[in-house]
Amino acid sequence: MLRTLFAGLALASVLFVGRVTPASAGRPGKASVAPVTKELGGHRTRAEIIVDASPQEVYEVITSYADWDELLGDVASCKVKSGGRENATVQVRSRALGRKLTVTFDNIPDRLIRFRLTDGPRGARVHGSYRITPVGDGRSRITATLYLDVVGAAGLFVDESDTRPMRQRKLRGELTDLARYFDRNPGVRAAAR
Repeated sequence: MLRTLFAGLALASVLFVGRVTPASAGRPGKASVAPVTKELGGHRTRAEIIVDASPQEVYEVITSYADWDELLGDVASCKVKSGGRENATVQVRSRALGRKLTVTFDNIPDRLIRFRLTDGPRGARVHGSYRITPVGDGRSRITATLYLDVVGAAGLFVDESDTRPMRQRKLRGELTDLARYFDRNPGVRAAAR
């Protein structure tokens, strides 16, 4: 039993100490405006950014799950286990965690991407969304919300002061990756279809 507890604690420490590095780090690209984050309370963080892409383009890129290892800095590999763009179950190998996670989606095309962790570190509770809103001139606002908490034995050693910066880094990294992707790939939708 102690061995299980210590394994859980070690995993929790990796979960919350690991840093997320944008895939675009060190690569050229505008993305001059950093995502703006706000704490919502209740273990939730929101971040927002405007990208040079339509809601359709944003949705298409984010739901091209098999390409995440090229898009998102934290993703070493990605495999769609079932479903499609709207309802996929995806297995991701996280660089920050050094392990596989399973995430399930329930999306509304071109408007909302909702996800929840269905298999991951013991005690981790994760879910969130990416709301995509047109802002004119072919651009979109991406508003990302992430809930992350740790419960059970691992939760005794990890609190909000640990999870808050992790949520912020995760959202900033992913939104920066997306903004730089669209900066480097204008008109991606026309090319993809």
